[in-house]
Amino acid sequence: MIIEKYHITNVMEHIVEEITNEMFAMPNIDMCICDRCRADVIALALNHLHPKYVVTEKGRLYSELQNYTFQTRAEVLTEVLKAMEKVKEHPSHPKEESIYRNEENIDLDELEKHFENISNNKKNK
Repeated sequence: MIIEKYHITNVMEHIVEEITNEMFAMPNIDMCICDRCRADVIALALNHLHPKYVVTEKGRLYSELQNYTFQTRAEVLTEVLKAMEKVKEHPSHPKEESIYRNEENIDLDELEKHFENISNNKKNK
């Protein structure tokens, strides 16, 4: 089959992921920053944007350059922000399992204690 020779790619996935990562890297983000919430934001934003499919790596690069205009970035940013609001209000996991960024770096020991407390609370219920 000829299709096995090619890899079909939605260029918008890369752009949405890049902008979502920029937003999640902001120090004052006020929502859960776990991988599931990040993936939910990306999926929701992509569902509201027009896909831009290419077949070759050269086509992907050309399409990204052509589509990475100020207007496209503004459209993607708008959809990412809308998706972030939705995920913030209705995460795919219990809110007590949310991970928030403080102004300082996340201490791994504190993160481990956070999940131990969640486990203990579930066992006690």
